[in-house]
Amino acid sequence: MVIRKQAIISWLLTPDDNEPENRLGVPMVDNKEHFGYLSNGLGHLAEIRDAKPDWGLPELIMPSFEKVMQKSAKKFFDIDHQLFHEFYNDNVCGILLSRDCGTIVYGFGENRLYVWLFHEEEGYSKLYMYFYAESTKDNIRNIYTWPTLLNDKQLFDIPEEEKSLIYGKIINKLIVYLAVKKYVKVDTIIVPPGTITRLDDKIYDYRTKDKIRNESGQKVIVMDSRWFRKIVNDNNIFVRGFFRFQNKKNERGEWYKELIFVDSYVRNGYHRNALIEKEG
Repeated sequence: MVIRKQAIISWLLTPDDNEPENRLGVPMVDNKEHFGYLSNGLGHLAEIRDAKPDWGLPELIMPSFEKVMQKSAKKFFDIDHQLFHEFYNDNVCGILLSRDCGTIVYGFGENRLYVWLFHEEEGYSKLYMYFYAESTKDNIRNIYTWPTLLNDKQLFDIPEEEKSLIYGKIINKLIVYLAVKKYVKVDTIIVPPGTITRLDDKIYDYRTKDKIRNESGQKVIVMDSRWFRKIVNDNNIFVRGFFRFQNKKNERGEWYKELIFVDSYVRNGYHRNALIEKEG
């Protein structure tokens, strides 16, 4: 897989360099309202960039990491509102490289999740989608966007039944991704710019000869769930407070699950076997 240079990444990660801005833009659509809405979304992102937030490194999701996300999704959807609030308190933002969606720029502010979706076209980064979402205490999401944006065939020439799922798909991907990264033990590979990294050289027992060629000009983090057979950590580890489901019995002796919050604590290191996923 090749990670190519993207103007949006260079622009965000080098806030003192305005040269990449010349290769940023909005698709030239006939609908002036859609063009204006996306232009305003790009302007909003420019205001955030001026504040110089810590975007971190771009992160690439590998297929095996997607599988972990899918298996964990239901548990995290049940605490969706808590996760929104937690990520907002932590000022979470970042750049996610997704094979099926494109380049997703995201950030939490005002108890909302803001999303900008970019596609690459002939060396230009074009903003195709901009919206923000809120999560209520009942774990119901409210999405705010231009109501007819998805109907613009110059932007989204896809089957009608898929259009209503786009916003939820992107939000689900981001929330579950961030929750897995925070609450599930994972390791990462950093691919330096201008290099080719073979994953089977970096990950023990990796079954395929995948290569990552990084032409982005930036370091990129690769997120995968197949790691070394033995993981050793002899340091004290600070564990942040987290939500989990606790098995309990009611007065009739029936088992049920109750969502509880576990306070922060310090635990000793560990020696454990890593899980190696089998190839499907």
